[in-house]
This record gives sequence, C-alpha cells and structure tokens, in this order.
Amino acid sequence: MLYNVDTERINRQLHYLGQCLSVVDESRGMLDKGEPLACFAAARALHIGVECVIDVGSTMIDGFIMRDPGGYSDIIDILEDEQVIPTEEVDRLKKLIRFRDRLMRHYVEVTPEDLRNEAEDVDVFRSFTSWVQEYLRRELGPEAIPDGEGRA
Repeated sequence: MLYNVDTERINRQLHYLGQCLSVVDESRGMLDKGEPLACFAAARALHIGVECVIDVGSTMIDGFIMRDPGGYSDIIDILEDEQVIPTEEVDRLKKLIRFRDRLMRHYVEVTPEDLRNEAEDVDVFRSFTSWVQEYLRRELGPEAIPDGEGRA
C-alpha cells in the first residue's frame, strides 16, 4: 500500500518536542524554588510538548490512513493499536494529555509542585520520539528519518 505520510512535518515536530524537553530539563531545578520564569517556561514547554505528541499522532493517523480519533486520548489509543507505542506507556502519555487541559484552562491553579511532578515523567516524550522514528523506518524505510533529525 502506498502511504502519503508527511515525514518532513513529523521530523520537524519531533525536533521541536526535543526543544521542549530541553526547556523542561533546564527549568526543573528552579521549580523547587517556585521561580516564576521557570514555572512559565516549564508550563509552556509541557503544554507544547503535548501538542507535539498530538500533532505527530494526527499526522501519522492521516498519512497511514488509520481510524479516525474521537479526541486527544484516542490518538494515543490508535497509536497503541497500530503498534507505534507500547501498551505499558499509554497511561503516561494520557496523563500528560490530561495535564494539558489544566495548563490550558486552569493555569492559575497549576502550582510549581504540579509542574515538578509532571516534569518527572516527561522522559516519555523522548521515548515517544524513538517509537515514532522506529515505526516510520519499519513502515517507510530508513530514509523516512534522516540521520540527526528529530532526536530528543
């Protein structure tokens, strides 16, 4: 079957996800002190990191003609069904997707402790990048991910 997968877009999104991870990593130590700049940076990086996961998932679902998702969590379910992400990691990704709602709608209630707790589990974003790259290579060949692209 011939797929129309926008690997260039996916690679750019994965690269940006890596930048979000860097910001979260850099801000972790300052979250303990409640530093406002670190809190803003971590909140925005976590939010955009989740957006990257959602966007990559949507792009893959469209390109590989997978079933239509009913919502953000369903994108993760589809990626699990299609063996892009391992079953044991689904809950970690869905937890971050739920946190996205708090960052978007209840941001004044998000505490430095909340950000610190979520930042502890952000390594799943690194794993997500690897899972997507492995899937693309398996389905489309090694040229789907150029060397050095999308690394987190």
